[in-house]
Amino acid sequence: MKRQSLTHRLRNHVLPFLLLLFLAACQGCQGRGRVHEAPPASFPDGTTSTESPPASSAEPPAEPPPAEEPAPKASDGDYAQPPASLGAAEGSRAPAKAKPGAPDFGYERGVSGASRSRDDLYAERPRPEERPGLATHWGENRYSPAREVDFERANGDSPAAVVQLHYNDRGGARQMLPGGYWDHAEASVLGGLRVRILDDSGRALPALRQRERVIGVGTPGERYSLVIENSTSTRYEVVASVDGLDVLDGEDASFEKRGYLVGAYSSVVIDGFRRSEAEVAAFRLGDVGHSYAANKGKARNVGVIGFAFFSERRPVYQPPPWRDRVRNEDTDLRRGADPFPGRYAQPVW
Repeated sequence: MKRQSLTHRLRNHVLPFLLLLFLAACQGCQGRGRVHEAPPASFPDGTTSTESPPASSAEPPAEPPPAEEPAPKASDGDYAQPPASLGAAEGSRAPAKAKPGAPDFGYERGVSGASRSRDDLYAERPRPEERPGLATHWGENRYSPAREVDFERANGDSPAAVVQLHYNDRGGARQMLPGGYWDHAEASVLGGLRVRILDDSGRALPALRQRERVIGVGTPGERYSLVIENSTSTRYEVVASVDGLDVLDGEDASFEKRGYLVGAYSSVVIDGFRRSEAEVAAFRLGDVGHSYAANKGKARNVGVIGFAFFSERRPVYQPPPWRDRVRNEDTDLRRGADPFPGRYAQPVW
């Protein structure tokens, strides 16, 4: 009988209490998480943080041979992975002779520089069904350090503002926005946040603009970066997407995922899909058929770049109980003070 009574108490009293504690803990953790903090960018002062450090620093190699690349670690799942088609096929054959011309991003068949093996691979693969316009390719490795820091969102997965910038080649931009006027690929929001698409020289891409719609104009093979500038006194978290893919893990973008920290009076440069805490794969413009999204079978949303900004939850100051009590008592005394409590002055002994 005692054993049955103890089991009955555990089932009806202790277990529900533990369940309530667990639900309360989950509710308290909503909005908390780790975001990536990159060194502040120097835009628009001239130099950019996207350049690699001097040769004497501990920079990872620009493009290690695929055959010697170590196997992905278990933690690599938090970052974007290269397209499966750029794996063993690159290291299983000798590269073809380079032809004069621009790098091959689906428009021309030349090869050059660090993208040679990738261009050769594109030349040998069957060409996919043609689709006009530009998309983003998985580019060369670039040194771009970042670290994880704590950030608690004020409103969970509800962003304070969402900005989108489109991009295409010149002909495609004209078809998408025939009544637009020429401007720059940038937008502002929340009274102090500005996002821009910059080319490899640090200048904003030209763009067609009509009201709130902006379409940046690029060329095949061109490298670009995303810059977020914060001229307010408030920190923000920004979740960025390219062609519908999150720039941190390369999978479908979502408000539930974590992003980059943009400090007060600071700026951040996102110059590629993040491969690790030290490297990114550069954003390169090219044809849709060989783009990163197409290689993942997710080319539905190519040609759009998104930014979701999240406000930070700030702790509310609570005065100590004793200070609040003294303040209330003093307030009551002052409210009931008598300006004429007696007729004559009394001595103080």
